[in-house]
Amino acid sequence: MSDLNWSRIRDQCLVAVCVIFFLYALWWVVSHFLVHAGVLVLLAMVVASALEPLLSRLEKFTPRIIAALATYIVAGAIVAAGLYLFLGPLLGQSQGLSTRLPGYFDHLIASTNAYAAGYGIVLPPPGQVRSSLAHAAQAQFQQILVQAIGYLQVAAGAAADTALVLLLAFWFMVDGQRVRSAFAQVVPGRHRERFRFVEDTLSTVLGGYIRGQLTMAAIIGVSAGVGCYLLGVQYPIVIGVLAFVFELVPMVGPILAALPAVLVSAFQPFPLVLEVAAFFIAMQFVENNILAPRITGGAVGLHPIAAILGLVAGFEAAGIVGALFALPALSGASVIGSASLKAWRGEPVVVKRGGMTFRMPSLRRRKKSPDTAT
Repeated sequence: MSDLNWSRIRDQCLVAVCVIFFLYALWWVVSHFLVHAGVLVLLAMVVASALEPLLSRLEKFTPRIIAALATYIVAGAIVAAGLYLFLGPLLGQSQGLSTRLPGYFDHLIASTNAYAAGYGIVLPPPGQVRSSLAHAAQAQFQQILVQAIGYLQVAAGAAADTALVLLLAFWFMVDGQRVRSAFAQVVPGRHRERFRFVEDTLSTVLGGYIRGQLTMAAIIGVSAGVGCYLLGVQYPIVIGVLAFVFELVPMVGPILAALPAVLVSAFQPFPLVLEVAAFFIAMQFVENNILAPRITGGAVGLHPIAAILGLVAGFEAAGIVGALFALPALSGASVIGSASLKAWRGEPVVVKRGGMTFRMPSLRRRKKSPDTAT
């Protein structure tokens, strides 16, 4: 015991406590500020990538900043026209659906009770279940009223975040290429080709994935709404909007997009639910075999197991936003990792993912050029 250096142990404990405190402070700063800022930047990149095709066409006739302003005006006009045409019917159908939900719920509970009674299981009657849910909803509503000021602050923050996302997206559209070139100039010359390869890979994968998902979601949303209208399903606009939103969810989106239509048609005359199910099965066949290969072009190109694990990790890290960006991020990392391995082996850097091919110019000739010059 006399050989112990207590002063050294004390100093080590103080250093360990300081390190733990520093790591906790760093985690707090990252979780409260950097993650939020990163989400805003990613959303701005989504807006900029979605508007890039229109911007590229307008840039042929006018300077880029004017083309970016015109792109915003055109996109705003399209959104305003869509709200003018569909917001009224959407609100009306949503209200009608909300008034019928109690009847749908009672019918579902009664059918479940009848099925369970056949096996000797006694469940609460529909009225009791609905009253219990209503009591719980009333308590939640009272809590919401108490926290109204907090929700107003959240709404104000959401409005500010939306304005910031639009401003960042406009900046990306106008000066994004200039900023990327400035970053490339900072990188040492011998690593510049690698930097440009990483940049091109990430922008290609992310841009292609975002535009593909938005285009696919729009097609599925319109198809679901029009198909349900022609089949006679109630609330087709609500079903189309939900199908558009659910289609944005990777992998499980197509299944979620069909659920609202199937559930609503289940409470209409019997053959309709089979027709709706057949319609969505046919639509998914067309999407997987015709639309997806041409629209997304295999922008992700990941094994299903890797995609599922990436979705889970993205959702655990950043919720819904993390799940939406997990697949393109994982795909970009896969391409960069394969390219690094090929470059380390001295092989030509050509990486194929899905329907895309990524090439990096050979660096050997660039390494020999300084020697030959001297």
